[in-house]
Amino acid sequence: MIEKLSIKNYLIIKEVELNFTDGLNILTGETGAGKSIILDALSMILGERANFSLIRKGEDRMVIEGMFDISGMKSVKTFLRENDFQINEEVLIMRREIMRKGVSRNFINDSPASINQLKLVGDIMVDIHSQNEHQALLKKETHLSILDSYAGLEKEVLNYGNHFVELSESIKKLNEMISGRSEMVEKKKYYNFQLKEINEINPLAGEYEKLEKILEKSENREEISIAISETINLFNENEKNILSQISKSLKNLERVGKIDSEISEILKEVNEAYIILKDAYERLISFSADMDFDLNEIEKIRDRLGTLSFLKKRYNRSIDEIIEFANRLKAEIEYAENYDEEIEKTEKLISEKKGTLFKLAKELSQKRLTIAKEFDRKTNGYLKEIGLAGATFKTMIKNNTAETENEYTIDGNIMLSSKGIDDIEFLINTTKGGDFTSLKKTASGGEISRVMLAIKAALAGKDEIPVLIFDEIDTGISGSTASKVGKLMSELSKKRQIIAITHLPQIAAISDNHFSVSKKDEKEITTAEITIIRGEQKVEEIAKMLSGEKLSENSKDTARELIGGHI
Repeated sequence: MIEKLSIKNYLIIKEVELNFTDGLNILTGETGAGKSIILDALSMILGERANFSLIRKGEDRMVIEGMFDISGMKSVKTFLRENDFQINEEVLIMRREIMRKGVSRNFINDSPASINQLKLVGDIMVDIHSQNEHQALLKKETHLSILDSYAGLEKEVLNYGNHFVELSESIKKLNEMISGRSEMVEKKKYYNFQLKEINEINPLAGEYEKLEKILEKSENREEISIAISETINLFNENEKNILSQISKSLKNLERVGKIDSEISEILKEVNEAYIILKDAYERLISFSADMDFDLNEIEKIRDRLGTLSFLKKRYNRSIDEIIEFANRLKAEIEYAENYDEEIEKTEKLISEKKGTLFKLAKELSQKRLTIAKEFDRKTNGYLKEIGLAGATFKTMIKNNTAETENEYTIDGNIMLSSKGIDDIEFLINTTKGGDFTSLKKTASGGEISRVMLAIKAALAGKDEIPVLIFDEIDTGISGSTASKVGKLMSELSKKRQIIAITHLPQIAAISDNHFSVSKKDEKEITTAEITIIRGEQKVEEIAKMLSGEKLSENSKDTARELIGGHI
């Protein structure tokens, strides 16, 4: 619940701190005193947009801070953990600071936060209802979500939605394939041309580097031959050549190696050197024999390197990369040759996905039909409690259909949408024997307020949002109806914390916590003042709401009767 709301330099509010309690928290006061401003300030720390024009005249900065009890809210703690915010097991603090120079800073538990993060965590904790919310109730598009919320179908709807996204992606792919058929024909021609060009040259892996080495060896053969010849001569020019001298050394060391173990180790090393040098000598002999180059062959190598260089330049790739590119071209050509078959496969896949989706949609629809009866019964029960006994609420559910078949239709013209196949609308009949019509066409402002309250009462045991805020939800009602509305709000407040603005004494009287909002003019600036009232102060406030500023003992007595045990 909301424990504390601090507001500084916001419009006509200089600095206030409101300490809310559980139960029913009521704000009353004359028009323009600042009641709605308080709820607007609360909305801002819950993610609503704000700007520097809201800063109190003469001030540079506005600060709004809310303290929330989250001791039993696992979902809030999960959000904080997943978004790397500090976690206090009992309390959450949200703060916004807005400067006149246009800078805005937002915090969750003293860590910087985005507007979206404020909104996400706010949506978990607080449900705000105002006249604009009533207008939302008139929109048919919201009705399906309300029913799903009551039914607790969020997981099923999410699962269905994931399947719908997969279907949409497949349909998009199919449309792209169909529209790209002619383009694919042209691509195939071009791919074939490229592959033919590469295949005619037939580059081999590592070929370019190998030929470059042969050519380099050929171009430097004279220098290489001289160096090799001189080295070979050192090995075999006379009986004192390198190998014979080392061989002689080995024999000498073998004689004395048995006497001294260290000499034996040296003998091994000299023997290894002899083997290495002998191997090098033999390789030099072999290399020397290969130094005779065929000039015609060298010319062919030059031509081949020129052809490969052309290929490298044309495709801006190395030879190995061109070979890999050719393999990809083969795959693309094969895909193009089987393009129509791929379209058929995608069409079959879409048909299968639509079948799966239709099955899920029908299961959702059946659950909605079943739960709608319970929802209607509960809502109608609450409507009777708040003075709309002659009205009947009904949830109409029918198949969502399309005039003509398209990618998303199935079983005739039934239309698959992102939330199923259901077209849902709340209807109401306000007179016995009358027809059911849409809320927009039938309900007055006062009736809409009560329908909203009845729906929230029906939802009270289903959703987990701990705080309900009502901004003048009692518009258009009075008398005994107001008392009934107040009674229902009081019942709701036993399950949820409620904060409400009201002009009705019947509702204000039964508050658990009552704030009186007033304003005063001082030095050419208006300032809102907020006071918690109890006892006789509350009696006088209710009496004023009954009879105006002029108090009488009769109005006070009536106020006491209304207040009863809520003093």
